[in-house]
Amino acid sequence: MSERMEFWLYLYFPQLQLDQLYLLQQQPAAATKSSISQSKNSLCGADKNAVRLILTQPLAIVGADHQLLQLNSEAKKAGLTLGMGLASAAALCHQLQLVPHQAEQEQQQLQQLAQLLYQYCADIALQPNCGLVLKLSPMLALYGGALQFWQQLQQVLQQSGYQYHFATAQQPLVARLLAQQGWDQFVLHSDKIQQQLKALPLRYAELPDKLQEQLQRLGLTQLGDLVKIPQAELVRRFGVDMLQYLQQLTGAKPALLQFIQPAEQFEQQLELLYEMERSDQLLGPLQHLFGLLQLYLQKRDQLAYQLELCLVQRQDQQQQLQLHSAQGEYQSKDWLKISELQLERTTLKKPVILLKLILKRAGPRYAQYKPLFVGHAGAGNLGSGKEQLYSALQLLSLLQARLGKDQVKSPCLDNDLLPEQANSYAAALEPQAAIEGNLAAVRPAFLVDPPLALDPEQQQQLQLYYGPERLSSGWWQQQSQHRDYYVGQNAQGQWLWLFRDLQQPEQLYLQGYFS
Repeated sequence: MSERMEFWLYLYFPQLQLDQLYLLQQQPAAATKSSISQSKNSLCGADKNAVRLILTQPLAIVGADHQLLQLNSEAKKAGLTLGMGLASAAALCHQLQLVPHQAEQEQQQLQQLAQLLYQYCADIALQPNCGLVLKLSPMLALYGGALQFWQQLQQVLQQSGYQYHFATAQQPLVARLLAQQGWDQFVLHSDKIQQQLKALPLRYAELPDKLQEQLQRLGLTQLGDLVKIPQAELVRRFGVDMLQYLQQLTGAKPALLQFIQPAEQFEQQLELLYEMERSDQLLGPLQHLFGLLQLYLQKRDQLAYQLELCLVQRQDQQQQLQLHSAQGEYQSKDWLKISELQLERTTLKKPVILLKLILKRAGPRYAQYKPLFVGHAGAGNLGSGKEQLYSALQLLSLLQARLGKDQVKSPCLDNDLLPEQANSYAAALEPQAAIEGNLAAVRPAFLVDPPLALDPEQQQQLQLYYGPERLSSGWWQQQSQHRDYYVGQNAQGQWLWLFRDLQQPEQLYLQGYFS
């Protein structure tokens, strides 16, 4: 290929919506063990039967004009064809399942595919009728040749799970016409491409029906016949539109393309196949959304710290869940685990029909964190010789997802001399302010809060060994307390931490036990 020659690759996805149905149906089978074990009840059994019917029975995507747009293999075996009317299809196949065509959903899927391929090709433009056009020329030198670049793209496309056709040409319009006919050739030889283009029937040339009738009356059946006619004669017979069409075919008029840019914000939604009444059923569809999130974060070398999961329900009602990761995660499996733990304690108010995932807070990705627990064979450490893969922050994220963010706290020291006010609980793993001064060494392991007043008989059984140690606090807040602390032992041999309040010197209180 000459360095000056410019080539384009066109990717045509003939059944995006149908492929999406199959992809979503396959994911629940790979969901977590909890969702599989819970599927034994009758309700989930009914859901599974409904999904199985879609896979095994004829299925068609029908457009607003009541024509069949996409067919699965069972529908084709039943004799149905694309473009067939709904009445004829129903007469041929009584078991036909119909799904309304959703153009917006397909456009969203196409945008997702474009963002996926953007990692490998910088110039990508969305095309009507479920197509993507990629500019090849700048990328061939980067990948060391056309074959290496195409092999990389093929691997990504196969992993996506969508069916596609492809073609290459020097003009985007030519590549589109050939790809839509299923040429499936990655060649960079203009002679072979032009030969295939000239043999293309005119009915596939995307010309208006009225114009095609005129061409048929003249005996023109292939694009090659049309190219042979002088341009002046074409304009006189068919108007300027025909001339502009041919100029796009030959490259005389450049194509007007709007290349995509990486999405600045991550916000994806997914319409469910059926209404889901249990939270564990959402794990399969969530796996798909978290996979898109992982691709988004990988391209930017970022970690996600906070996500918002919106569960859209009947009658436009919503339930919003805030998913947090203290360490920050980018892999889909980690966010799926966090969402699973949080969904376990979530009761759905109504069946869910749509999922929406929004990235609320992200940051740069740094070096990997070390594990919190590392066990070694024969050392008797936690894990029985197996490494624990959770860091402290990962463990915190899982605990918060399972118990609630407000239920996980860390003990900390406060700058107060009174024992019941010297300790408190703060946000988990939050940095603590340094406390000036030396901490006393003689302190019990267990505190009694509030302190227990001892009766005279209990006081007579005590023997004091250490003290008094006076603690005074709170005078600056008009809550002054003055106590004399002692270390004593009761009749049972327990070592106790005791004090007298100077306002009630005759009363002895139990403050704690020494271990």
